[in-house]
Amino acid sequence: VIRSSLFAATDAADVPDSVTKQMTDMFDSEVDFHKALYKGDRFAIVYESLEADGQPVRAGRVLSAEFVNRSKVHQALWFKEDGADKGGYYNFDGQSLRKAYLLSPMEVSRITSGFGSRKHPILGYQRDHKGVDYGAPTGTPVRTIGDGVVTFAGVQHGYGNVIQIKHRNQDSTLYAHLSEIDVKVGDNVAQGETVGRVGQTGWATGPHLHFEFR
Repeated sequence: VIRSSLFAATDAADVPDSVTKQMTDMFDSEVDFHKALYKGDRFAIVYESLEADGQPVRAGRVLSAEFVNRSKVHQALWFKEDGADKGGYYNFDGQSLRKAYLLSPMEVSRITSGFGSRKHPILGYQRDHKGVDYGAPTGTPVRTIGDGVVTFAGVQHGYGNVIQIKHRNQDSTLYAHLSEIDVKVGDNVAQGETVGRVGQTGWATGPHLHFEFR
């Protein structure tokens, strides 16, 4: 049961970090682990324990999991067809948990500001803030939330180092203030792929990722 944070709860339950990471990846399109966890949320996980000479070596794959977020139940089961190269996670209705977009462009972060109008920290006046800022140390990996093609990778005035990605249905995403750009225009990128690193380029008072869904 979550009382303060997810990792505090998994530590208390002796769940390895590698298993916690698998669980967050598994439900990443359904649960926002950055800003939508609540005291009382709970989880249950069944995972492999790999052994050598009768001694545990490390945790393996998560086989099934349940996460209850504000009373909404999310369930997943690992399934791989005989002869298939890859498997995946499905809910108990047989639907794949993989959605078109992840809920967050970062695996571990904290929200520093949300949508709406705010006083710009450098310009000093009110202006619309058209995205979400994720505070994180410089160099933290930034991932694309969905499959797509890189349409811009370079510098954009106040945004500093920027990546723009075109997705299906004319959707696009923007990732700004990066310290490092790991892709180039024309690259095809897959959901969850690292495309850059958190930085403080452009108009930024501290290291963070500015993210926009357009």
